[in-house]
Amino acid sequence: MPNSVDKKEHKPDVKLHVWLEENSGVYFGQGRYELLHLIDELGSLKLAAEKMGISYRGAWGKIKKTEEILGRELIYKDNNKEGYKLTEFGKEFMKEFKKFHDEILKFASKNASEMLDRLKKIP
Repeated sequence: MPNSVDKKEHKPDVKLHVWLEENSGVYFGQGRYELLHLIDELGSLKLAAEKMGISYRGAWGKIKKTEEILGRELIYKDNNKEGYKLTEFGKEFMKEFKKFHDEILKFASKNASEMLDRLKKIP
């Protein structure tokens, strides 16, 4: 009868939820990153909120809280037209957050593999 433990190499995927917070609570994380990404893609806070299944008011509040803490605007209305665009700061903030998140994930994945390799050596 074959051994019930498969001898193939199994490397688990590391999943992380990273966010930034201060005393008043969360001010940026994957959800707000996704909200900004959708605003950039769709040109609309309303459509971005709908796509994420959150209220316009909730989405607006999240962005305003982040802007208040950072002291910089992330989105703006273009010429009083309907819809929003990301500010240059908003685009850079997203880029830096993604880089930050990816570096943490790379570090965690490497360390998970090393931990599993060490555990294999235990008799």
